[in-house]
Amino acid sequence: MSAFLAGGVEGVSARYAAQIRELLYAQAIRRMAADEEAARAEAAAAERSARIEKLTTPRVEEPVKVEIESAPAAELADPVRQPAGQEAPPAAPLAQIIDVQA
Repeated sequence: MSAFLAGGVEGVSARYAAQIRELLYAQAIRRMAADEEAARAEAAAAERSARIEKLTTPRVEEPVKVEIESAPAAELADPVRQPAGQEAPPAAPLAQIIDVQA
């Protein structure tokens, strides 16, 4: 009977050991998945804060230096003249005063 008890105890111990290994494996898988998810969340938060910081910080750029070269002054054109032989038409009076009571 001692052999039966001894064999039975060993079989139960082996089953418990296998269950413990399976539980440890499942725990390790869950822990790795949780670590990956936490790393993704942390990376997303860092990227989001970097985008927000980029949008909110004012850009300080040096002003553009432009050198303007002025062109030489253009010569004035001759005034417009009447063609030779023609006279300007007589100037019409700008306004006439009419006496209505007369």
